Amino acid sequence: MKVLLVEDNALTRNTIKALLAKLGHEIVAEAENGDKAVEQFAEFKPEVVFLDIILPGKSGLEVLDEILEIDPKARVVVITAVDQDEIDNRLYDKGVCAILRKPFSFDDFKVLMKDLAPTAAGRNLEAIAAASLERCAARLSRISSGKWSVSGIRVSQGSMEEIAKKHTVSGGAGFGVYFRVTGDLPFTSIIVFRQEDIGVLSLCFLGLTTLPGLSQAHELLFSELGNIILNSVISALSNKLKRGFLPSAPKSLQGEPRFLLEALWDTLEGGQRYSVAAITLGLNCGKDAARCEAVVVIPESLEKALASA
Repeated sequence: MKVLLVEDNALTRNTIKALLAKLGHEIVAEAENGDKAVEQFAEFKPEVVFLDIILPGKSGLEVLDEILEIDPKARVVVITAVDQDEIDNRLYDKGVCAILRKPFSFDDFKVLMKDLAPTAAGRNLEAIAAASLERCAARLSRISSGKWSVSGIRVSQGSMEEIAKKHTVSGGAGFGVYFRVTGDLPFTSIIVFRQEDIGVLSLCFLGLTTLPGLSQAHELLFSELGNIILNSVISALSNKLKRGFLPSAPKSLQGEPRFLLEALWDTLEGGQRYSVAAITLGLNCGKDAARCEAVVVIPESLEKALASA
C-alpha cells in the first residue's frame, strides 16, 4: 500500500518506515508538520495515512479534519501514546480507521497492516453498501422534510472487541435496531440512532416537535427507519450474490452505543476476525442535523462469497 507518514519524532518515524518497508509497503511522502501533511495528501493521494496527533503548528486533529474534507473515505491511522476511551471515541467518530498505540511491537504493526489491506470481499462489500444506501437515502429524502445522505463508509477487519471500539456512534443514550439474517450465508446487522436526534427525526418524519423522553411513537419511528435502511443493504447483497436472505424480525434495544454493539457481539462466535462495513447516514432538516450508523458484520462464509462475486 502507498503510505503518507506524518510524524515529527524522528525515532518513531524511522521505526514505522522500517516496519513498512519490511512488510512491502511504499512510503510515498513524509511530513513533520500539519501544513505539509495536508499538501502531500492532496498531491500523492496515499492509500493510508499514519498521523501523529501532536504536531508543531497545526494539530493532528486539524490535519485529520482537512484530510477527510478532501477525501471523506481516506483511511487514517492515528499514532498516539494517549489511551483514553473518550479520546478514542472522538477519533473514531471523526472517521479514523485505526489507532496505533505507542509503544507498539512488530506483531501489533503486522496485524494492523493486514487489517488495513483491501480485500476483494471488502471492496465488494463497500461498493454494495455504498450504492444501496445512496439509493435508500434518496428514497428517505423523498418521504421526509429533510435531506438524507451517506456521509461516511469504511470497511475493516478485526476481532469483536476491536470492531466495537471503532464502529460506535458516540454520545449519550442510543437506540439500536438489530437484524439477524439466517440461511447458508448468515450475517448480522445493526443500526444505531442517537437519542439526542429524536427531535430532528420526529420533526422530519412525523411533523412533531420534541416530546419528553423516548415515547412509543419514537420507538416505532426508529424501528421502521432501521427496517428500511438495513433491508436496503440486505436486498443489495441478495441481488449481488443471487442468494435469498431471510432477515429475522427486527429487535430493538436502548442504551449507550457501545453497549448496543457489545450486545450484538454476544450473539457472534468469539475468537474470530470479522469483516465489518460501517456506514454513517446524515440527515439535514433546516438548521438541524442528525445522524445514525449502520453496521454489517460479515463472517468468513459470506466473505468468501463476496470475494468471488
